[in-house]
Amino acid sequence: TTPGGSSPWTGPSTAPDTSRWSLEETPSTPGTARGKVAAASRRIDFSSSVPSSALQRPLLAEQSSFEVNSNSRVYWESFFVVLPVFCGYATLFGMQHHIKAKLGFGDDGSVESYEFGFAITTVYVSNLFIRFGHNFLFYCIEPRIRVFLSMALMMSAMLVIAFPIFVWESKHLEWVVLAYFLGGMGVGSFESNILGCLTPLGHRTKRVAITAIPAGVNTVLIGGFFFMGSPFNVSPFSVYVFVAVLILGSMVVMSMRIPRHSACSPCNSSIASQGKLEKLVSDLRQFRKWFPHLWHYAIASTINMFTLSAFAPGVMLYVYDKDLVTLFPGCVMKTDSFMAIVNSGNLIGGLTGRWLSYHVKPRHPLVYSVLSALGALLVLQWQPLLAPLGAFFILMGDGLIYGSISKYIDVSIAPEFNLIAISTWLFIGDFGSVIGSSLTNSIRVWAVG
Repeated sequence: TTPGGSSPWTGPSTAPDTSRWSLEETPSTPGTARGKVAAASRRIDFSSSVPSSALQRPLLAEQSSFEVNSNSRVYWESFFVVLPVFCGYATLFGMQHHIKAKLGFGDDGSVESYEFGFAITTVYVSNLFIRFGHNFLFYCIEPRIRVFLSMALMMSAMLVIAFPIFVWESKHLEWVVLAYFLGGMGVGSFESNILGCLTPLGHRTKRVAITAIPAGVNTVLIGGFFFMGSPFNVSPFSVYVFVAVLILGSMVVMSMRIPRHSACSPCNSSIASQGKLEKLVSDLRQFRKWFPHLWHYAIASTINMFTLSAFAPGVMLYVYDKDLVTLFPGCVMKTDSFMAIVNSGNLIGGLTGRWLSYHVKPRHPLVYSVLSALGALLVLQWQPLLAPLGAFFILMGDGLIYGSISKYIDVSIAPEFNLIAISTWLFIGDFGSVIGSSLTNSIRVWAVG
């Protein structure tokens, strides 16, 4: 405030407000002790009710928004929204060998085997496309509705596999391409939009949600393989139908327990909705405000996704492809039961990594790529007893990389760029998935002939 002027928080003033003058501005005689003490006491009075200036207020509000959200209610229901979709994703990459066996294709270097390998890669190609494509393809649809649409796509993928392939016993590879295309579209659009919609609910809610990712994956990779093994011998058809029903239930949970105003409105700019094409174009034009902070983090995700798709379980499904696995001389186990044990390493590693990612000192996620490389090295020894340990390290690295990047985006990138940043991160990471999945059959041939 200047003497005789206007204050930005009190309006016009006809007299100087000496209580707000600094030491240099105080009208007290500089040489008097009384003036100096009075001025100093006014400067260090932190209990003053004077509000921040108009220039300061928005900055402080933005900086403290995370603290407010961190202490808000935890939406535990988000766990049951995320889990079923990743159950569906797990059936696509984890039960692919059951589809291959149903179609009558061998695990070898035959043309049919390579064609099947490229068919299942569709899940990663469509996933890669929709990371950004959902902003264009569904530009007129708000993020919350995109979440429901994504769930419907994944549920459709489950039903396409269950009925045409397992019930009608069709041998057409086109059904595989269709199912994996729908599933990739579903998980790619779902992941970007659900993370964006949960961001304003705080780190605790988001941590619950991303913890549901390994839980959902391993509901199938452990529970599904356990029940398909002895003594239950549940059919793969039942697993696909069960997952479809779970996804339908998650749609009910999302609609009833995640409120619309809390879920999506903070993801949007105050000027334009995230669901508008104009907002996407604006975000892309302002890429200097968010992309330089992100690209090197996304490289860690690319390495991680390559390791996941190629080795966890990836090529293990085609190396341990007989009815029985010999753990050591004199000890054999049914393959589905063995894979359930391997996938237990997935679960423990994934949960540990995601929990640690929100509790350890922040580090660049490339550091955690060492864990992914160590896990892949253990898997490549082709020793059944080392496979669960390799899966543990791969998924622990995945959890640390995923969680640390998710947290970094929330803290370091402006909220209005949250959805575009998440989409870009996952888009770059999915290049690793496509490469890893494409090389699975080649790795198998190289490893065991």
